[in-house]
Amino acid sequence: MNFSESSTHFDTGFREIQGLTWLPWAGHLFPERPAHKRLLIVGESHYVRPQSPDQLESILRQYLEYPQYTRDIVSECLVNAEWPNRTLDTLPKVLFRTTDIDRERLWGDTAFYNFIQRPMHYNQEGQPERPTGDDFVSAWRVFAEVVRLIQPSHCLFIGVEAANSFNYSMTTHGLPFVPVAWTEQVGRTYARTARLDLPGTSTELFFIQHLGKFFSWSRWHDYLNTQHADFMNWLAAESYPINRNG
Repeated sequence: MNFSESSTHFDTGFREIQGLTWLPWAGHLFPERPAHKRLLIVGESHYVRPQSPDQLESILRQYLEYPQYTRDIVSECLVNAEWPNRTLDTLPKVLFRTTDIDRERLWGDTAFYNFIQRPMHYNQEGQPERPTGDDFVSAWRVFAEVVRLIQPSHCLFIGVEAANSFNYSMTTHGLPFVPVAWTEQVGRTYARTARLDLPGTSTELFFIQHLGKFFSWSRWHDYLNTQHADFMNWLAAESYPINRNG
């Protein structure tokens, strides 16, 4: 079993989801996790950085036609640490207060999904392109189908913007849900929570500030410990951090 690669357990179902561009990562042990201890991490967007404007169309097409892209990022960055990424490198600190973790174990147990289903242009008009309202609404429909298939108990969004369209999208798509609640301000950003209730599974959604500039991982770790203690307790009990002194 190669823990540097995603399981293909759900791939038949993934390929039937209309509008799903990139296959989610599912750790090899994720399908065997207890129903109440199944973590899905959600990033917002994949970005393309063409060297010149005339390359944009071909690069966008390459990304759209390569369903393994999200899995490559998890394998290369999160599991094997082959290249740095400020956002993803901060993730273990938020959850465990350390980057010294057993990466293969964590990602063997965990799923990862990219929310927006088209690539964003990093240098559009001199700044990163942002998803449109329609991007978010359609992304929620695809997300619901992913959740229906893999049945996570908890879903951590590393960014809060998707929460702004959750209530409208769930109502539009006729899906049962608990509306978004703004729970606590941490720094400049309010944390949000919601819940998606589908037949056979109920998924708690946590939205935290994007793990980029001006992000205080210690304050957000403390927030999760305080406001979502049950989740953080079972995650801590898995002992993913490596005790170098033990």
